[in-house]
Amino acid sequence: MTEVYSLYSEGGDEYKLQFTTDRSGIIADNLLDQLNTQGIEVVEIGLARVKGQNITSHKVLRQIEECIADLMQRMPNVILSYFCDFIHLVPNQKKNMTVQEYRSRMFSAMFKRYVSQQRVDVCDDEIKIDGVAEPFFFHVIYHKRHQHYAEMIAEGHIKDFGKPDEE
Repeated sequence: MTEVYSLYSEGGDEYKLQFTTDRSGIIADNLLDQLNTQGIEVVEIGLARVKGQNITSHKVLRQIEECIADLMQRMPNVILSYFCDFIHLVPNQKKNMTVQEYRSRMFSAMFKRYVSQQRVDVCDDEIKIDGVAEPFFFHVIYHKRHQHYAEMIAEGHIKDFGKPDEE
């Protein structure tokens, strides 16, 4: 499954929001297979700015929230995962915070605001993985009734994600 949305800001920036069941390697394949046999589909969220360099507006954040909410409503047995990238720098006022941690906190704040405004039964868990040079952050978004499955993902992520392969 793959769904792609183009989102545009008032300043002309363009974003691609993608939902896909392609496997990135952050969650072990055997765990994904086990969840699938339980009727749970894990869908990864990909978000990329493809044009522009302005600060992401509240309008774009709202569009992202609405796309996520729509998918969660259409697919009641879905669990979403979102990996915070560190490729493009962000205007970070907190110098003691990595780009990934900054994005993770912003994603959590956006999500909490949406849940409180819409009063939905959806949760967002942040999972921190210790990498070689810095920690990695990814999020698991799920309906409260799927908390057990989300905990399985949190405990079963690939422990060596982001670490060099042993020869």
